[in-house]
Amino acid sequence: MVSTRCRARSADVILEVEPCPVHQEQTMSAQPEHGWGAMPLPEIRTVDDLRSALSRYGFPGDRERFEEELAAAIGAAPTNDFAGAAAVVRAYRHRILIRNSPEIMTALEDARGEGGRA
Repeated sequence: MVSTRCRARSADVILEVEPCPVHQEQTMSAQPEHGWGAMPLPEIRTVDDLRSALSRYGFPGDRERFEEELAAAIGAAPTNDFAGAAAVVRAYRHRILIRNSPEIMTALEDARGEGGRA
């Protein structure tokens, strides 16, 4: 059977397969190989913008923790005061800014390398 992706030629004894181009998606690791580089700062105007930014630019687990903390803050808030929810949104927006700062990320890595002593 001949694949529709790769053409095979039938020979008397050997079946030769022509090389097939392989598409491999590039993936981003949590930590770049050559230090922290500046990522383009996402525009964050709405809670949905923040959710997208956390999924793409946040620390691992940020999006899930944000959703949990936001739900808890809204659930505990009086109906006319969402200051707690606003504080959660500000805190996670700040985490995106921290994650995007090569200087801060380098300082965090240096502190981690020193056993947490800054």
